[in-house]
Amino acid sequence: MNTLAAPGDTWGIPGPLFLKLYLLVAVVAVVGTLLHRRRATAGPDPVTADQLGPQQVAYLNGGDQLAIWAALGGLRAAGAIDVRPDRRLIAAGPTPTGVTPLDHAIRHAARQPVAAQKLGRDSGVARALEQLRQGLEQRGLLIDADGVRALRRGRNLLLVLLALGVVRLVAGLVNARPVGWLLVALLVLGVALALLARTPRRTRTANVLLRRLRQSSHHLSPDSAPAYATYGAAGAAMGVALFGTASLYALDPGFAAQAEIQRQALNASSGSSYSGSSGTSCGGSSSSSSCSGGSSSSCGGGGSSCGGGGGCGG
Repeated sequence: MNTLAAPGDTWGIPGPLFLKLYLLVAVVAVVGTLLHRRRATAGPDPVTADQLGPQQVAYLNGGDQLAIWAALGGLRAAGAIDVRPDRRLIAAGPTPTGVTPLDHAIRHAARQPVAAQKLGRDSGVARALEQLRQGLEQRGLLIDADGVRALRRGRNLLLVLLALGVVRLVAGLVNARPVGWLLVALLVLGVALALLARTPRRTRTANVLLRRLRQSSHHLSPDSAPAYATYGAAGAAMGVALFGTASLYALDPGFAAQAEIQRQALNASSGSSYSGSSGTSCGGSSSSSSCSGGSSSSCGGGGSSCGGGGGCGG
């Protein structure tokens, strides 16, 4: 049966017709966004822990800054970095074996005393961090910039749909049209947007890897009072990578305090700013077809029900 616009219909579109079209587009958009996000954040086949070094783990767990702190933890454990009375870092001793490009860059920056908080501004350190990021993206553990933009496009489409629905809701209220079911649809769409609000940087493979590393490396947690002399520079760096700068304070509290390194313990379950949110909820499909039957309701009663004026969609 054709639904004809009646005088006073918002935008000249009958409420029931608008609601049906709006729900159809919203369901397609939400499902499509969820499927795309699931594919984009999958990551490669599981990566074993021995394939990643402490600084790679640190970058996954907390980005640039945590990678710098992890490198400092390893260098301090190896006696390759010190702090002066003016609270600036200085390279110390010979270059240890097995250093990474980030270690080299930090020691080079510290040839002239430098504050720990300013290491990220050094061009050599920035290049080493960029190499870390690119390597993790190539391995499918981090989502690259193009992938992040693609994820945001789906979320932005839902924002546009929500805005359209809100405008229709307000217009319907101004025109004294029933908008109950449209309001329900907007609430459901708002929940979907809340679940998709955070754009993940890590893939699910990376999240699984970090969880396994935290479980298998619990002995490096500051709560376990680790013997860093036993675990060496790599163990010290991994402790910082997994559990935050609280591990630097456990390794050498005098150095950490003198260098003014902020004490931070990473949440063992969620990680940090790189933690991905895998919004897999939002499965609720609203199958309530508005305006069925002849009983009086918000959709209109008697002869003016769905076929006539405003209906449930404003």
